[in-house]
Amino acid sequence: MPVFTDLETRVTAAPFDNDGYQNRLPECQTIAQGIPLVHVSGRERPFEITVQAPSHEIPTSDDTEYYSDLTRAAEDKLGLSRSAYFYAGRAHPLFGNVAMAFAADCQTAHTGSATPFDTGGLMHPRRPIQVRLNPTDGDAERASYGKASEIPLPQWRDVFAQVLAAYFDSAGDYWTGRPKPLDPEGLYELNGDWRAWTFEVRFSEGQSIDARVAWCGDESVMAALRRRLDGQGPTPPGDSPTALDRFFQGLPALEPAGTPDFCRRVEQWVREEVGL
Repeated sequence: MPVFTDLETRVTAAPFDNDGYQNRLPECQTIAQGIPLVHVSGRERPFEITVQAPSHEIPTSDDTEYYSDLTRAAEDKLGLSRSAYFYAGRAHPLFGNVAMAFAADCQTAHTGSATPFDTGGLMHPRRPIQVRLNPTDGDAERASYGKASEIPLPQWRDVFAQVLAAYFDSAGDYWTGRPKPLDPEGLYELNGDWRAWTFEVRFSEGQSIDARVAWCGDESVMAALRRRLDGQGPTPPGDSPTALDRFFQGLPALEPAGTPDFCRRVEQWVREEVGL
């Protein structure tokens, strides 16, 4: 069963600590309602090309140059629509070289859903996310588990708060620790990769990169963006700004020169935003 199943009742009995859960829940609810969504870009298609694309957005997985076939295969097995992908407050360098954070209220303009783990990791042929399923650990069982774990977009923050309060000794452990191994399928017991306990949020529509509230890239992408800006030359008076102009005239990077720790830098900003 999903880790959040009947959680308000389950925390009242051992091995959960109900008093601790109740004490942590108000803070976790505040964090959950304000936590920004983070997207890492640049793996399949260079970020500097995405910046100059007419849509100027993080696309959905309909874009075959931005997402891999494995993403669409996982969606098909789980019955998910083509989506744009985000993590709640976390960033992983596996997905590119630029991390962008978006304010919590950005989701109000979207439809979609969420899951309390990385769905690609659940359905990947190499099984990077481990679970204990019956009768076998096959695609059908994994798909059933993934479908049962899907949360409607308007409700995921409430569920996130409960999971945060129930499975973590402190809210900060979502970033620096790991959850208690108290779920039947062993999601929190069998995995060391934090993508097994990070909430994945999906939009059925693209998300404008101009709406970012924080961003950071590595040195290579910052240099590539500057080269493209220098190469286009000054915009003639009276002409509309180019996509690159708009991007650089917008919110500055957290580290203007870039840093190999761009994901950690955005996560640091997120934690400051939610008061941790």
